[in-house]
Amino acid sequence: MNINENMTLADVVKEYPQTIPYLNELHLDYCCGGHDPIHVLAREKKMDQAELLAKLNELAEKAVNRNTNTADSINRFRELTVSEMLDDLENTHHITERKLMNEAEAYLDKILVVHYPHHGELLTRLHHLYMMLEADLKEHFAKEERLIFPIMRENPTPDFDQVNAVKELEEEHSKAGDLIKKIQELTNHFTLPNDACASFAHTYEVMEQLFEDIFVHIFKENSVAFPEYYEKMPHVEEAPGACGCGEAFGKTFCGSEEESVDKFKEAADTYAEEIFHNTYTGGRNA
Repeated sequence: MNINENMTLADVVKEYPQTIPYLNELHLDYCCGGHDPIHVLAREKKMDQAELLAKLNELAEKAVNRNTNTADSINRFRELTVSEMLDDLENTHHITERKLMNEAEAYLDKILVVHYPHHGELLTRLHHLYMMLEADLKEHFAKEERLIFPIMRENPTPDFDQVNAVKELEEEHSKAGDLIKKIQELTNHFTLPNDACASFAHTYEVMEQLFEDIFVHIFKENSVAFPEYYEKMPHVEEAPGACGCGEAFGKTFCGSEEESVDKFKEAADTYAEEIFHNTYTGGRNA
């Protein structure tokens, strides 16, 4: 499959994870913001679309280097069941990122004090953004490990509510992605000041490692694990012949295909209204 202008970066990485280092060099988002077609991305970023596609296709033709942990981990991840994917996420990215977050925080606290006289404005803003990101991620991991992932494991065939609970995680991913972009812009993609010491350099290095791992982490969830889970939600299925029989939202639909679809839409609307009513009014009638 050739990479073309109508594909998204998420599509590209899913099929060709060996393109990730190149996308990182260009500071292109393939996880939270990776769902625009390449032709839209190239126009917005004022990039040479032909050059970008040529390089991506060149990389796509190369065999995945098994020594490249990122590409190998994505290929391996795609072969897992949803439950196995969740275990893998907890045992790899959650552990790695907690370690990197703690290390980055310790070094950032140190250089904030030491370099405050000359870089106080930069480091104060960086510290503020980073601590917001770290707090959000640690709370997000706890929510995944103690609430959402157990729900997914216990409900391999999800209903409407369970799918929506998982989709909340995607919204939180976008929030984290926005904070990362602000940090990258603030630091000019981790360009060191001329008087930076070894601790300053190490702080930036650890943050870069953290962010690269987060990008792969979010990609695995948003583009692989969660879509795989959503696909297991029951849908109206056609019975043999012209009948459009099916079952969803606690109702059975039978009749012509057109009648069944209309009934399904009506039931879906009613179900959504009930969810809204129970959520925001506590089930009380107005």
